[in-house]
Amino acid sequence: MPPVSNDPTEDWVRPPISKDDLEARVKALQNRFYSRQVPILDSSGTLSYRSRSITISTTQTELMTLLVERFGEVVYRNELTRCLAARVPALTRNSLDLHIMRLRRKLLPIALAIRTVWGKGYMLQAADY
Repeated sequence: MPPVSNDPTEDWVRPPISKDDLEARVKALQNRFYSRQVPILDSSGTLSYRSRSITISTTQTELMTLLVERFGEVVYRNELTRCLAARVPALTRNSLDLHIMRLRRKLLPIALAIRTVWGKGYMLQAADY
């Protein structure tokens, strides 16, 4: 009888087990574990995800705060624009696009991506690569 567990990142097997089956189970557990993780942004501008971290500027930190708070959900363009308006005096439509483009480049090493949700805004999620 298997032990009772409600943790989706836990699994068990009864020996003997083939090496291929064991590797497949380990990979599935890792995928479940990583899919449940969310990025962490501290007040100094350090963005951490999984075991990696980067440092971002103050303006980028303000934008990322909204995106991290709603990880995997749409953050509307007007919300991000309002966030930038206090910091960028002559705000244009392209200002937000430029900041998002720069953030996308910075996020590559930590396996995060900002996806465009056409007609609505942007979504922060785990990168597909």
